[in-house]
Amino acid sequence: MTTDATFMERAISLARKSLPFAGVNPPVGAVLVMDGVIVGQGFHKGPGMPHAEAAALLDARSSMAGTGQSVAGATLYCSLEPCCHCGQGKRTPPCTEVIIAAGIARVVFASGDPNPLVSGKGAARLREAGILVEEGFMADRADPLIEAFSVSIRLRRPFIRIKWAQSLDGRLACRNGASRWLTNAEARSQAHELRSLHDAVMVGAGTLRTDDPELTVRDAPVRPEIGTRQPRRIIVAGSQPLPVEARAFSSALRGGTIVMAASPSEAAAQCRLWGITLVEVGPGQDGLPDPAELAGALYGLGIGSFLLEGGSRLITAFLGRGLWDAVAVFVAPLILGCGIEAVGDLGTESPESGIKLENASFQARNGFIRVDARNAKPCAGVAAGPEQRMAASALRGGSCSQD
Repeated sequence: MTTDATFMERAISLARKSLPFAGVNPPVGAVLVMDGVIVGQGFHKGPGMPHAEAAALLDARSSMAGTGQSVAGATLYCSLEPCCHCGQGKRTPPCTEVIIAAGIARVVFASGDPNPLVSGKGAARLREAGILVEEGFMADRADPLIEAFSVSIRLRRPFIRIKWAQSLDGRLACRNGASRWLTNAEARSQAHELRSLHDAVMVGAGTLRTDDPELTVRDAPVRPEIGTRQPRRIIVAGSQPLPVEARAFSSALRGGTIVMAASPSEAAAQCRLWGITLVEVGPGQDGLPDPAELAGALYGLGIGSFLLEGGSRLITAFLGRGLWDAVAVFVAPLILGCGIEAVGDLGTESPESGIKLENASFQARNGFIRVDARNAKPCAGVAAGPEQRMAASALRGGSCSQD
């Protein structure tokens, strides 16, 4: 007989399909089962679309149309705790009420919802209605999928992963700026896969001038469950004009490119001319846009995660402010000597005051070492202003996690 684990694994697999549509929402999948057979399944496809649970019910009703059968008495497997809250501007009903109305007898979910408006309350509402609820089942498999959502709902900013490639002595590039290629094709493929896991990829205008990256996913391994996910491109402008010839500004890519600039901005006229989205925020200490304001503004635009790829000034600014959640570093067996350092001055006076990492993993590959780690300290959030809060609320359609 098919087990609970098989059905939950299917729900989690469907949640992965939801990743490209998540933004500031969690990816969620759901499966409806009767007599050991899947009768309906679905995943959340973005703001305003049916939640995963509702999608599974719609799928079941469609397949049962004309048979006289109903879903009453079925078991629902869901990767995330069903929501129970209606906020202002809500576009879809709470999943708990949809489940209760359908006559579902049993609900099994993996991850608890980190949204304080839902956490534990969704399960309680279902139990109140007489539904058998089993929570936390295979949570270790589902929790990584909502990592970005957990950060964004707590800290009101996107999940931030910082990625760079460096020589063994910590250089991003030679002193003349040359950096192609520190690593090899396999490392670049992994870097493209990292891009595909985020809503956006960010670089500074200096990196745009030096490396002219396209900032798209081209060489990542094919993942049939989600297809090729193309992130938005974020360019952090400095005091100099933007490079007109940059590939990230090509006509084919302009629709997904955002320029972040310190206000007032020299880039405004260029962006208006090119039809590129410009977001102006307050300046930080180094003249670049303030990292916290930048992160808050991106959250307001519906970006739930971004990959920061450089350069050194941006990497240092975000690390120094504690505005990061994970790092991925590709280390080449190469010594450059004098060159552009990966991380600048953080004001560190002793090893004890350095940035601590946790959950570090090391992969020795053919021609490079990859290091992945998480921030060991409580991650910094942002005090989103009224405009950011209103924009984020509108994107979610209120406070329900999947909206």
